[in-house]
Amino acid sequence: IRMTIVPLVVSLLVVGVASGDSLRTVGALGGSALLLFLGILIAAGLFSIAVSPALLAPLEIDPAAAASLRASASQAAADVAESVRRLPTIGQRISELVPANPLRAAVDGAMLPLIIFTLAFAAAVGRVAPDARDTVVRFFRGVADAMLVLVGWTFAVAPIGVFALGATLGARLGIAAAGAVGYFVLVFSAILAAFTVLLYPLAVVGGRVGLRRFAAAVAPAQVIAFSSRSSAVAFPAMITAVRDRLGLPPAVVSLALPLAVTLFRVSTPLGLPVSALFLGKLYGVEIDAWQLASLTATSIVLSYSVPPIPSGSLFLIAPVLVGMGIPAEGAG
Repeated sequence: IRMTIVPLVVSLLVVGVASGDSLRTVGALGGSALLLFLGILIAAGLFSIAVSPALLAPLEIDPAAAASLRASASQAAADVAESVRRLPTIGQRISELVPANPLRAAVDGAMLPLIIFTLAFAAAVGRVAPDARDTVVRFFRGVADAMLVLVGWTFAVAPIGVFALGATLGARLGIAAAGAVGYFVLVFSAILAAFTVLLYPLAVVGGRVGLRRFAAAVAPAQVIAFSSRSSAVAFPAMITAVRDRLGLPPAVVSLALPLAVTLFRVSTPLGLPVSALFLGKLYGVEIDAWQLASLTATSIVLSYSVPPIPSGSLFLIAPVLVGMGIPAEGAG
């Protein structure tokens, strides 16, 4: 999983930003849609930060079991955990957001500085001559497609790895493992459901549509998304809901909706903070407020690069976890 992260994230960001010819011609609708996505992503991250610690507070993990899990982690993760205990100051962290050496940031797995450089690079590519820009975009699109094929191969054998990780966890924690994971699933689901409900008033007020009509229109797409775990698979049902049931303008169908399916991954900033806090409890790693805020900011940026596959965010969380001192296998 971790070996695909850097080329996948970089290539997807370059393609998404540098090939945005349409974004320069869509005017207010495209800009408003992107601003709305960003606002909801920030709200989702803040919501998760606000409720996750309280919801996970009742969960208790046996300290001895957590120590055993840490001991079983790889030496690389242990080395990272030791470096995390020697954290730089806030000023140093802010200054390091712009990498002096982007290749070093890629080697070290420093995702947020690497993303900042990639965004700047992609924006610059978008301003060069069309022939040169198209060459660069085609190259990175090929890299992204190849990485997605590699991700698909990884998913094909992922059940074996997840079973092994689960068996190890169960052997070390016993029945407590099932209870802990079950509790996490409930908390995670509750956070997703609660934020979804909070979006309904936004749709009703901002979209000037009745609550009953809106809920009935989006229900088929939600059923498909719930069963397939893919917004791309639910895209045709979304088109039907927007065009036929809600009667929104054609520009929404042709622009705002594809942008939403392609870029809008609201579950990422909702899920990463609660996942990191849960894994911190599981492995006995304390996560401070700065780390949680930094993780949320990173998750908002990373959400634009989540591969369009079920559980695509797992391929982005692994290096972030390692940077917080949590073994990468926690993603499994």
